[in-house]
Amino acid sequence: MTHFLQWIRSFIFTIVFYTITLILSIVFIPTLLLPRKCALCFPIVWTWLTPKLLRFFCGVKIEFKGLENLPKENGYMIACKHQSALETLLFHAIIPNTFYVLKRELVLLPIAGLYAPKTGCVAIDRKGGGTAMRKMLNKVQKNLAKGMNLIIFPEGTRTKPGEKKPYSPGVALLYEQCQAPVVPVALNTGYCWPKNQMRKIPGTVTIEFLPPMPAGLHRRAFLSELQDRIEDACEKLPNPFGDK
Repeated sequence: MTHFLQWIRSFIFTIVFYTITLILSIVFIPTLLLPRKCALCFPIVWTWLTPKLLRFFCGVKIEFKGLENLPKENGYMIACKHQSALETLLFHAIIPNTFYVLKRELVLLPIAGLYAPKTGCVAIDRKGGGTAMRKMLNKVQKNLAKGMNLIIFPEGTRTKPGEKKPYSPGVALLYEQCQAPVVPVALNTGYCWPKNQMRKIPGTVTIEFLPPMPAGLHRRAFLSELQDRIEDACEKLPNPFGDK
């Protein structure tokens, strides 16, 4: 019965979430004609509201740790572990002036996709090879120079809790070329929002911001240390259900 109720509550959350997303994306359409900071109102309100809906309908709470590790000056990168869709719905509300590198297909989403280029998100064609990478790198460098903060997921795809995959060398390339500090982020969201499942499991998940890595490390050394830091910190995070 417990699982059944979780499925029902998760289904209701999903319906409400997509309905509110559609409503907000329509309400804020006029901001697309205004400066970028105005268009950011949509993702900021959206990512502020989503955790509240998740807690109300599904009993999933979010705990943030290490916010003091965020650099005082903008123009930095957040390299985040990726276990669920949840971490893609959080950062606009807690980190100022944020943008993402995302796959081109997301820009093609009806209505909501219009906000991605307007708010500075950089779309990349995964089949575009070196040309697509150079265009992406150029846009990211310009955004960072303007004091925007990049959110990137170095694994490139979601992984289950405890699962490890090699980090993308593209992240090391961005680090080397952009010369920006990188804040690693560990999390355990996959326990309560399992990969490829609609069901959300009640519990408290943790998003932990680790001390930033300074610019200037060798590319390979950076990628290895980044992965070690994130994976080690993820292993130390508590299991929301108390069973190791």
